[in-house]
Amino acid sequence: MKMLFLLPPSEGKTHGWIFENEIVTFPFKKPEKIIKQATEKDLKCTTKRFEEAKNLNKNIEKWPFRKAIERYSWVMYNAIWYEKMSKKWQKYFENHFLILSGMYGILKPEDYIWNYKLPIEAAWLSLYWKKQITQTLKNIDADIIIDFLPLSYKKMIDFSQIGKKVVEVNFIEKTSWKKLAHWVKKIKWEYIHFVCEKQIAHINDLWKYVFDEWIILIEEKY
Repeated sequence: MKMLFLLPPSEGKTHGWIFENEIVTFPFKKPEKIIKQATEKDLKCTTKRFEEAKNLNKNIEKWPFRKAIERYSWVMYNAIWYEKMSKKWQKYFENHFLILSGMYGILKPEDYIWNYKLPIEAAWLSLYWKKQITQTLKNIDADIIIDFLPLSYKKMIDFSQIGKKVVEVNFIEKTSWKKLAHWVKKIKWEYIHFVCEKQIAHINDLWKYVFDEWIILIEEKY
């Protein structure tokens, strides 16, 4: 059984570069018109930071690149602790996880990308990607797609058209039987590290292991 996990990017991105060429698994055309017309509201920044963001996006094809897993460096990806994984765990992560991006569409963790700023909430952006990403996931080699996406990134996909089993993972407090609210992002991404460590190969094994304060609840969506 081939499982694929869908992740959002992170809000924090490292600077610097280590590679001279962009290498992406899914070579989609970037949303150039949306990039050029992006406003301060679209990029979620103002004045000097807005100008810096526009300059990043304007020159995205002209500068050296870095792995996506190194670019996305905020709390979620820190919790994955990729650099401390064994090579075997990293390979599992590369083979089973996809990152949805407002700039690139779909990325694998070790794709080489440049620094950019383009939140998915930018006007028309999720609509730009919807047909392309839906079709790609429909044709991709997977039996089950596991959705770890926030609502804003779910809008990039028409899940009803994929034709594969799609499930959503929720994290539930043992004491209250309510969805986790506090530190849920960090816990979710620590769980991803755990999934890679255990090399989980079947959906039934996702909730097989017992945790101190929370449990896994898997809900079939489509």
